[in-house]
Order: sequence, then structure tokens, then C-alpha cells
Amino acid sequence: MEAGASPEPDTAEVLPQHKFDSGSLEAYLNQHLPGFGAEPEAKLTVTQYRSGQSNPTFHLRKGFRAYVLRKKPPGSLLPKAHKIDREFKVQKALFSVGFPVPKPLLYCSDPSVIGTEFYVMDHVQGRIFRDFTIPGVSPAERSAIYVAMIETLARLHSLNVQSLQLEGYSRGAGYCKRQVSTWTEQYQAAAHQDIPAMNQLSDWLMKNLPDNDNEENLIHGDYKLDNIVFHPTESRVIALLDWELSTIGHPLSDLAHLSLFYFWPRTVPGINQNSYFQENIGIPSLEELISIYCRCRGINSVLPNWNFFLALAYFKMAGIAQGVYSRYLLGNNASENSFLFAKIVQPLAETGLQLSKRTFNSTSPQIDTSQQLFVQSKTGQEVLARVKHFMKQHILPAEKVNARNKGINSIYNCTKTHKIPRNKPNQRGKGSVLRK
Repeated sequence: MEAGASPEPDTAEVLPQHKFDSGSLEAYLNQHLPGFGAEPEAKLTVTQYRSGQSNPTFHLRKGFRAYVLRKKPPGSLLPKAHKIDREFKVQKALFSVGFPVPKPLLYCSDPSVIGTEFYVMDHVQGRIFRDFTIPGVSPAERSAIYVAMIETLARLHSLNVQSLQLEGYSRGAGYCKRQVSTWTEQYQAAAHQDIPAMNQLSDWLMKNLPDNDNEENLIHGDYKLDNIVFHPTESRVIALLDWELSTIGHPLSDLAHLSLFYFWPRTVPGINQNSYFQENIGIPSLEELISIYCRCRGINSVLPNWNFFLALAYFKMAGIAQGVYSRYLLGNNASENSFLFAKIVQPLAETGLQLSKRTFNSTSPQIDTSQQLFVQSKTGQEVLARVKHFMKQHILPAEKVNARNKGINSIYNCTKTHKIPRNKPNQRGKGSVLRK
């Protein structure tokens, strides 16, 4: 495969186990993808994103055009996993209604082209933050990024499923029971040792299913900070990535998944908790995020069965980690550090068990929040004060000329975007369509 002259961030040479015939791919795309052959003298370059742990993802460049390709992993796969066709279908539906996803361009079900099914989408240039503390930005911008993230989730869950025309995308009501059954089966199929905590958590979840298990919203399934592309200079979501686990189901499962880092076990690497718990750096509390989410959706902030959904989120994460390690043992892993995932299954399951026994008071303080960004906890007051100071110092002067037309005060409403100064993008967070 031709090496790229200016490599895409977070990409490298294609792993040996994921190499494919780039000549065959180029011939296919020349024939089936409009505009791909606009520069016939240009060579196709292919590099692989290193962030992915599931479906291998590749950066394609042909002259001035850039694309992203997602494909199934090679070899033996777990049942119901790596459904590339579902990813393409849901992105196509979402793009058609203006939801921020990369534009899906082409789906190929013919494995003879590059060895497995695949699809191609537009490359989206922006910032992806791998560290939840978002180093290199101000506290005010960090707050705005988190607000944009939770607003986008609320927007997704507010979509009318029927209008998306996703017939056959799910089996309807009973999402929670299916999730427990599916992830129990996935874990058992991939398990390489007995972990009692996983068995205990599976049993608890099945015995404590929500009574009202018939909500039907489009859910992402892996909603988190590093699956989101933010505008290069604004605190605005421009693309939500990695729809492999999306389905029709209960929206609180997405909210719980996003909340995982608030309870992340210290024995599991990957999250720097010290920055969050010891410094006031502008990250909203979980209660504040829940308040914004509920207000944007127009629902009550009392979250029924919240401990169930948190426990389920950790059960799924443990199952995913086991699957990653299983693919490593089979030699078709997408990342060089996949062998580390064997060590985190047990602590994730144990955290899920602990959360299952907790009682949560997710009710926001009974105050008027109609004109506020966050509920007025002490932390919320401090965050809001910084955001307002940031706006007064940087945004209001720059927009003074047209403030009368744009209604700049509306920037504090949960449905508006939050602009930041056009500083040079944070290089650590700069990226494109990367994967889980």
C-alpha cells in the first residue's frame, strides 16, 4: 500500500493482519464512487487508524480528496458483532436529517474486493479529544465542550425514529433484557478464564430489569468524548463516530455510558482521575450533565433505574474488553495494546457490581434553571461564572457589531452553540474520523 506523504494524525502503516489489495480497492472505487477518479494520475494512499479496537478503520487519500474506510476484521468473529452494514445504514439515515455524522458514500457487500465487507465515508477534519480532561484548553472552553457533547446526545435521543425510516433496525421493546442476554453470550463466547464478578453481574442485571422496558429511541451504544469530532476552533460537534453498537432502545443506556468516567476504577489505566477530583478545571459534575440533558429533552431529571443502567454500562465495557482480548489471541486485533484488555475485565465487572448496590439521588435542586447553563451547585456557580467572564471578555466585544441581530444572550440557552475564540486548534486534540 502506498505510503502517504503527510500522514493523518493517529494513523500508521497498515497492520500486517489487516493488509488488503489497495489496487483492487482503487479499481472498485474508480468504478462505483463518484468523483474518486477525478485525478487519475494521483496515487491512492492507505494508512490505518491506531485508535480502533473493533472494526479496522483506514484513512484514504486520492489527490486532494480524503476518505475513511471501515471494514470487518478478518477471521472468525463473534456472532452479531461487526455489522458494517448497520453502521452505514444508520449514518445514511442520520445524515439525511442533518444530524452531525460523516457523509456515508458507498457500501460494498462483496468480500472479493478487499476480503471483507466495507463502507466509505467522507473524512471530517476537526478535533478529537482522547483525554477526558481535554488538556490545552481553558476551563470555559472545556465546559462548553462538555455542554455541546451532552446537548448532542439529547438531540439524538429526541429524533423521531419513524421519520428515520430504519425499518428492521431493532426488534422493538425489551431492549434491556436483550442487552443483558446479548452481552452475556458475547462474553461467554470470548472468555478465556472464569471471572465470578462477570457471572454475578449478569445474574443481577437479569433479575433487576426495569419494569418499563419499552422505550424506543435511536441510541449510539458507545457515546463518549473520543467518538466525537469537534469543530477545529469552536466548541461545536461536527460529527459523531462509530455507530457499530447503535440500535433502537432505552436512551438512559447512552447517558450511563457517557457517565462511566465519573466512577472509573483507579486500577484500570486510561483515565487520569486526579485532574478531575483535585482541580477545578471546568468539567461539569455528573448531576450538572444530567440536568442539562433532561432539560434539553424536556424530561424529568429523576432517572428511574439509574443504578441498573450504570451497572449495565460497566457490564458491556467488560464484555467489549474481553472481545478485544479475544481478537488479540486470534491475531486479528486492530491495536497493538489489545493484550492489555485481559487485565481490565474483572475490575470493570466489580465496579458494575458496586454500582448496582448504590442508591442514587439524581434529582436536581428544586430551583429555577430556565436561564442557567448549570444547576446552581457550588461547582455549577463557579463554572457558570467562568463561562460568563469568558463570553464578556472575548465573545461579546468581537460580536458587538451584529449582536443586535444574533441575540447573543441566547448563547446561555441549552439549545445554542457555544463559540470560542479562533485560536490555533489544540494539536493534541486535532484529528479526523477516528474510531473507538
